Amino acid sequence: MAILLKLRGSGFTKPSSSSGRNWMSTPAMRSQPVASDPSALGCERHRKEDVVGFISLNEAADRLGVSVSYLRDLIDRVDRIPTVLDPDPTADFWSSTTTVINERDLRTYENMIARRRFVRVREKYADVLVDDVVLTIRPGWKSLLERVCERLRWMPSEWRARLRKAREKSGYLVLGVEYDADREDARNEIARLREEVRLSSLAICEECGRQGRFRYSPSRSLTLCDRHSRLSEPTLPGDGVIADPASDGGSISELPLD
Repeated sequence: MAILLKLRGSGFTKPSSSSGRNWMSTPAMRSQPVASDPSALGCERHRKEDVVGFISLNEAADRLGVSVSYLRDLIDRVDRIPTVLDPDPTADFWSSTTTVINERDLRTYENMIARRRFVRVREKYADVLVDDVVLTIRPGWKSLLERVCERLRWMPSEWRARLRKAREKSGYLVLGVEYDADREDARNEIARLREEVRLSSLAICEECGRQGRFRYSPSRSLTLCDRHSRLSEPTLPGDGVIADPASDGGSISELPLD
């Protein structure tokens, strides 16, 4: 059994060198040497900053206000699995209970979560969003969401147009808009906006905003760039041929397999 050592200033325990794994071999795991004379580093504050702290995924998720499964999915989506550490070299990222992250990374994840919840968009466009607006799209479609809000602001005030919902369905963006449905001009403009945004979303990666395409998948069809295409794997034989899953008026399940 490996001898357990404790990193100073953190709650993380790690195997000693006798376990066969050199935990201090990577820059992320090394702390700078502390001189015996505090003045050699300027002050005590610098000594404390040199110590790297690690926290478990459970604690990180709790402090971020999300579930552990949500945090794992986020780490995977933003390609940060290499920054995650585990004292068990054979552990699986998706099921390990001993995984830890650098405590300093919490700020990074806080910013990512804020972007995914569209905190700034909600503040900037509060005048054209209903109070309980539902925004379940991914951050790559932020530009489309802002376009929608700007268009709603342009519409005549008597239409009383406000965004109620923006969600992904079968790889494209679907809008729910609250407006005066008795006005034909309002109905026509809202319908035009919905279709315009739906078609635009089929060319933008919903994860990062780069140019993307519709990915036909048996699990969940999404619009993604090449970098994030793995999020919809495996794909079906029709992938790369179908550009708009709704163009024939049918549902995804009705599309041909070859």
